[in-house]
Amino acid sequence: MHSDEYLNAIHSSKVGFEFEFFSNSDIGKTKEGLTRALNKRIQIEEKAHSDFTPSETVYKLEPDNSGGSGMIELVTGPMKYPEAKIILAKTLKWIKENGHTTDRCSIHVNLAFDLSIMGPEFDMKMLDIGKFVLSFDEDAVYDLFPGRRDSVYAKTIKFVMPLNGMVHNSPDKVNWKNYQFVNSKYYGVNFTKVPKGYIEFRYLGGKDYEKNYPRILKMMDHFIAALYYTLSDPTYSEDEKKELDKLLKLHGNVIKAFRSYDDFTKLYPKIKLSVDLRTAKEIIKMYYPNIRQRLFDLLTKADMKEGFVNYDSDQGKVQVKNAKLDRCFMISGIDLVDCEIRGNVENCDIFSCKVKDSSLINCNLFNITEVADSKIESCYISRNVMLKNCYVYGEKTVFSGKMEGGIFRKGRVTKHGGFKDTEVIEYEKIK
Repeated sequence: MHSDEYLNAIHSSKVGFEFEFFSNSDIGKTKEGLTRALNKRIQIEEKAHSDFTPSETVYKLEPDNSGGSGMIELVTGPMKYPEAKIILAKTLKWIKENGHTTDRCSIHVNLAFDLSIMGPEFDMKMLDIGKFVLSFDEDAVYDLFPGRRDSVYAKTIKFVMPLNGMVHNSPDKVNWKNYQFVNSKYYGVNFTKVPKGYIEFRYLGGKDYEKNYPRILKMMDHFIAALYYTLSDPTYSEDEKKELDKLLKLHGNVIKAFRSYDDFTKLYPKIKLSVDLRTAKEIIKMYYPNIRQRLFDLLTKADMKEGFVNYDSDQGKVQVKNAKLDRCFMISGIDLVDCEIRGNVENCDIFSCKVKDSSLINCNLFNITEVADSKIESCYISRNVMLKNCYVYGEKTVFSGKMEGGIFRKGRVTKHGGFKDTEVIEYEKIK
């Protein structure tokens, strides 16, 4: 990008922040202090993610116990870049003098462009997520914030996957609908905000982030430049197509295995298939058209390389056993038994598994399952399940297991549930 274009992009941007931190004072005195420091009206909200939308002149301050009891989040409205730099500096200075941050704290940067200056083609709703993912220099972020590389709250966006097994080569622009990119808020870039006209960057944060003003500012500029580049040129460069080919190469065997059961057995000899627990080749061949899309999802979305897969023809459900699924983009609606899991899992029944650095949503955890360093939302946790250093929340949560460390933010707890060195914020005792 030429220097004039870069400066134009920077000074035409609109920037908002979400600061997570702990204050030395209660939320009322924190509001007073930040009001004086920032010269802005600040509105206190009773709960996290309230419906109030901040503006350029009115911010909001709300409790956010995702990082522990007492954690506060200051949410600004969008503002012009020169003012954003000042607000960033003043807020970090106030936190440094009047509070602190931990490894669970983040600073989110929300970006858009001033369309009255840049024109409608720079509307964030026009962002081609595929082009952005392929062109974005994510290593530049991790170089300055290395502790965020494996964060469960800000996973890498460098994951591209064909939607079915029939995609072969780099497509032209019109065929990008054949691919799926990250679409959850727990990634370094939250693309779910794009329909609202802005984009959220979640990479930054960690303990003492308030002492890193130069690094945060440098990353803010990096994000703006990347967005400008993507929106200003909708065509895919040769380098981006090569990047796509490199990422898709990870799935080369999957595409071949999609064709037939014979191809699958040759390419994935360590994955054994059965139908209703029967292993006869003729039966599996007959059901393979019903199974192969589920297999495709496991191979691409969970990086499965070995283990057992059973197809329950009565329920139309897949069960996986003895698999190492350590790069789960998203798996949903299957039974997992004696597996090692890392990533995003929802609507699954989990039996006797070891889970780490994951996000579990609406799952049922049974037997001697162990979960560490993970976010667990609205799940059923049975007896003999052990949670270590996890964050548990959601009104539908039912907890009967044991928990060491971490935060239990909200849920229901049976008489069997037990805590050790856990910060328990709110719960309902049930029989």
